[in-house]
Amino acid sequence: MYNLNIEVCIKENQSTTDKGRILEKLAADVLRIQQYDVLDTVRVTGIEVDVLAKHRINNAQIFVECKAWADPLPADVITKLLGNVIMKNVTAGWLMTTGPLSKDAKGLVSEWENRTDDSRTKLSFYTAERIIDLLCSTRQIVSADSVATIAGEEFDIGQNITLLLLTNSMVWVVPVIDAHTRLVSSVVAFDADSGKRIKEKARLDDLKSYKSSYSAYQWISEEQPSDPQYSNQLQQEFDSIVPVICGEDWTDYRPARPEDFVGRKQMLESVFAFFDNVNNQKTNTRLFAIKAPSGMGKSSVVLKIMSLARTRNYAKKYYVYAVDVRTAMSARYAEMVLKACFDKAAEDGFINSNVKAAEYSNPQQYLNSTPIREALDYLNDNSKTIILIFDQFEELFSKKELFSLFDNMRILSNMVDSIQGQLILGYAWKTDLTIPAEHPAYYMWANLSDRRKEFELAQFKSGEIKSAINVFGKQLGESINPILNNYLTRQCQGYPWLLKKLCIHVFKLITEGSSQDSVIGQRLNIIELFEKDISDLTPEQHACLREVAQNSPADYFSITELYGHDLVQTLINQRLIIRRASKLTLYWDIFRDYVLNKTVPALVLDYIPQMQFGTMIRVIRALLSENNCSVDTIAAKTGMNVGSVDNVMIDAVMFGVVQKKDGIVTLLPSDEEAMMVQLQSFFKKHVMYQRMINSDAKGFAYENYQKLFYETYTESSLSEKTKSTYCSKLLNWFLRLGLFEEENGRISVNNSVSPKVVDVENGATR
Repeated sequence: MYNLNIEVCIKENQSTTDKGRILEKLAADVLRIQQYDVLDTVRVTGIEVDVLAKHRINNAQIFVECKAWADPLPADVITKLLGNVIMKNVTAGWLMTTGPLSKDAKGLVSEWENRTDDSRTKLSFYTAERIIDLLCSTRQIVSADSVATIAGEEFDIGQNITLLLLTNSMVWVVPVIDAHTRLVSSVVAFDADSGKRIKEKARLDDLKSYKSSYSAYQWISEEQPSDPQYSNQLQQEFDSIVPVICGEDWTDYRPARPEDFVGRKQMLESVFAFFDNVNNQKTNTRLFAIKAPSGMGKSSVVLKIMSLARTRNYAKKYYVYAVDVRTAMSARYAEMVLKACFDKAAEDGFINSNVKAAEYSNPQQYLNSTPIREALDYLNDNSKTIILIFDQFEELFSKKELFSLFDNMRILSNMVDSIQGQLILGYAWKTDLTIPAEHPAYYMWANLSDRRKEFELAQFKSGEIKSAINVFGKQLGESINPILNNYLTRQCQGYPWLLKKLCIHVFKLITEGSSQDSVIGQRLNIIELFEKDISDLTPEQHACLREVAQNSPADYFSITELYGHDLVQTLINQRLIIRRASKLTLYWDIFRDYVLNKTVPALVLDYIPQMQFGTMIRVIRALLSENNCSVDTIAAKTGMNVGSVDNVMIDAVMFGVVQKKDGIVTLLPSDEEAMMVQLQSFFKKHVMYQRMINSDAKGFAYENYQKLFYETYTESSLSEKTKSTYCSKLLNWFLRLGLFEEENGRISVNNSVSPKVVDVENGATR
């Protein structure tokens, strides 16, 4: 028994209207054989009808709605057709669709065809198999069995046989299974009218030029038999599918090991609540996305979801399979991953179906194959759910040769959505990436927006930062100095990627002999840390690093051919380059951006200074008079106690105006004006400055500024009294730096700010 499919095919220079016309013409030909006179695509008093036909003998009129869709047909197409039939009082309506029916549409068709009254004749439904049966019964085409018998005499053929509807002909396509790989790698074609095999290479090349599920396959001709090299490439791609992997240890920049994972508790609970709703049939949503800018830990969250799914509470209900899409090589990646997911679920005993026998040539055919339908039924009967997650999905956008993959991803997403079964698709998606409107992924992602559940990762909250630093302390084997703890907390600004980079850097400094106290006095600039990563590389290693960055994910064999195995392996050993199957990437996409463009993600700061502005200036002026001195000396010169000077140092190091090493404080700017430039540059990145810029340009009262401050720090653990103090203190900094102006009780942004020297005595600038 064969699974029969229909595809309406057009060439690149043809439109979707041309595609619709092909099916309309087919419908008209069938109707004429059944004694109907046909009018093509007419407008009947405000409604557009694909085909209007009138019987030559009994005058019965029918509307025919033709849908040449690959995506599942929604139920509203049926209800709309019925409404038109009733409103215009025609005899009946036909629905002809080449694609599958959605779950709701299947329910409507079943309900309608089980009617026993006269209204049953008002609607007739022609799906792919029924259309093929109709064409065979009217002798317009030969049967699929007849061509399969011929093909089977020479080839090991698959079960999914497809009828291609072209502009002026119909062609049967029979898939051929490769003996070595057991993958569908080639097809043989037959003229559907005569049943004769098409062997001429020129004719087959023309057929291959039509857009279909088999466009990228080998079309076996008399002159050109199946090429084993193609089969080997297909097997290589299938073998290159790799799951999302974590780092080997805590200091690895790859995604965090589940045991090192911290925070995101509420989000993880929400994700599994969503899984529960699917498993218990309480939601119709089957798609979800994990969204965040670069470095927020999307892959780490995916790994944590996988880890949790294996725990006692979830192991019998959920099976999570997550892949790194950077190893994708062709448009067939979608169904390959789907097959790999079901194969692994069967291997691990989560499903009891022989899914490895399922043939795949596109996602739709794979999900409609008998072994997979049986597996989905098993999942439903046993309240189990498979979750397939595509991590690093945005990495596909840069490869033009993979643009056709998005159509298969769209088909897969729509199929999973329409089946409404125990199968969920997830995407880990980078939000700081702009997708051009002309890119195929733009429409795929936008069109699915109302059918997916979205989970967005925010910056770390204070509790999550604290937990991460505690993990750092366990790795270090000693408690973290409270000042260093506070310093790391403020430096990272809640960015997980920056916190990890800082902690690993500090870890290396301390394990190399530095003390926590000496680390505290160094401003950990992310650019300097990236520069440290590449400063010791040879020119050849640096060139190789850039080559991988430019082509990421780069082909391992091409890179080793250019630069040599030993050089590439050295970069892998240094963990600057990561190898996944046959692909190479840099250890971090943020690091890749720096290697290519010397850019790092723009940080929006929310740091609140510990000390008042005037106190900072007193210390700076003391250092201007005597630089490179101890905290005790500064305290003596300013009349401040040592504890207050230490608090000023925390702010000053954060702002990048001083460095403290071995108890000696060094002022970095050369004079007071340079110091002001540095402070103004720092505070221009502050979240409150950015929000003020985007607010009313005419300014507003302090109460409005205070409200904005409270909204910004709404998740802060600060008490209301402390918030009020910090709000006033931060405003004072903005005013004293000349970034804000206050006049007649109104606050506004000073757009013409320039370096100003501060008069500490009266608080003015000059």
